[in-house]
Amino acid sequence: MLFNSYPFLFVFLPLTLAGFEVASRFNQRAVVLWLGLMSLVFYGWAQPGLLIILLGSILLNYTAAALMSGRIQSPVGPRTWLTTAIVLNLSVLGYYKYFFPSMDFLNSVFGLSKHWTDVILPLGISFFTFTQIAFLVDLYKKQAEQQDLPSYLLFVTFFPHLIAGPILHHREMMPQFKRKATRLNLADFTVGSTWFVMGLAKKVLIADTFAGSAVPVFLAHGSLPASYAWAGSLAYAIQLYFDFSGYSDMALGLARMFSIDFPLNFNSPYKSASIIEVWQRWHMTLGRYIFSYIFNPVTRMIRNRRARQGRGMTRRERANVGTFVHVVALPLTFTMFIAGIWHGAGLQFMVFGLLHGIYLSINNAWRQFGPQRNSKKNERGTAVAAFEHGAWVVLTFLSIVVSLVFFRSASIGQALSILAGMAGLHPAHSALPAQLAEFSLKRAFAEIAAGLAIMWCMPNTQQILTRFKPSLQQTAWDQTGIPKLLRWMPSTGWAVATAVLLFAVLVELQQPSTFLYFQF
Repeated sequence: MLFNSYPFLFVFLPLTLAGFEVASRFNQRAVVLWLGLMSLVFYGWAQPGLLIILLGSILLNYTAAALMSGRIQSPVGPRTWLTTAIVLNLSVLGYYKYFFPSMDFLNSVFGLSKHWTDVILPLGISFFTFTQIAFLVDLYKKQAEQQDLPSYLLFVTFFPHLIAGPILHHREMMPQFKRKATRLNLADFTVGSTWFVMGLAKKVLIADTFAGSAVPVFLAHGSLPASYAWAGSLAYAIQLYFDFSGYSDMALGLARMFSIDFPLNFNSPYKSASIIEVWQRWHMTLGRYIFSYIFNPVTRMIRNRRARQGRGMTRRERANVGTFVHVVALPLTFTMFIAGIWHGAGLQFMVFGLLHGIYLSINNAWRQFGPQRNSKKNERGTAVAAFEHGAWVVLTFLSIVVSLVFFRSASIGQALSILAGMAGLHPAHSALPAQLAEFSLKRAFAEIAAGLAIMWCMPNTQQILTRFKPSLQQTAWDQTGIPKLLRWMPSTGWAVATAVLLFAVLVELQQPSTFLYFQF
């Protein structure tokens, strides 16, 4: 089921809220059972058969957790059960997400006729798989506790995050699921519904508009002139930004309607002045996950090995280029390579991940070995500092655009062709592919300019709502420098503005489109 659809807005959500209110009159267990049930309905709405995979995954991991914690007695140790569960989880994920695309790739290489593209990829399989693996790892480390089945099921399936995140952590969510049952809270519902409408507007009114410029370019066959290649690449970068930002806003807003706080997952990443900062702002819970469960263990292993070899990690040793490559660059590249594979099975996703691994390594190397500008910070004028910051923001954004060409393309060949077009290597007056027959460059670049202005000049939704603590990160953002007119408060004016925005969205919802992250 889509958040941006009439059935969700007018049937599922009102029914779920009403049931929550009724269940809260009994006890917290009733609330947990109701939300868990409705989350399963949400997931299986269009394809009920996929519930078998979701429920099978939950039962597998819950049983493994019970065996590891000793709730179910077993002669086999917790480490064996953890390893077994991880292998099974990754096998199921690999079967659905990577096996069939890999077979199609091999078929195309060797000229075979068998195709596997008719196999359905279960929605959100990466999200609910890695959420559960993290829980098992922490349980093994005694950093988590075995849960009752209804609470565990709700933790995995709670519908606002089930399809495209954020990736939840048990330490953040389990205490909220176990607190005393409360009825619908008017303040939480008001903040949550406002946030939800803002996210819905980002998706329907902005992201879907940019799809009109991005889709034809990436569907086109043949060489593209620079103007068309840039228009499509920039349009896709902005489409993805508002699509995922909109989903993240809707997810957090929906959770807040039920007085549940989610972690922030998106914070204006295109305002970043470095790739390091980008990954602190884009898909923040995925970044937290891969660095906690991949990068940190890998670097810990490397450091322990160095220690056994008598090589320490003093400041002088860290300043050595060889040590930097060994301890920082290689683990970063490996981690981002895994992140690329997480997004898809194609070689283009591997290149996307490797690019960001290289970006992050260069960024860290610049901080480690580059000129130290902090000592001269006070000597520079405000205008010079602002210009320098703006230049870094633009450079970072263009680096992201290049990587997203691989992210969006159907193959590496297509990505390289589009990049060649962006570099001006294709004839400017060559015949346009049929897919671009009705493409308007003037309109595309006007929309791109407007999108960039919104991203770079406007406050984001959590800044607008900061006074009302819209997420678990309650003090991460403030409203300094934000015009008073854009600081949300429960008032008649804001209620009217939100209602008008919702009406505009409903008018455009005739044919709802899926979210870009649904495919991951």
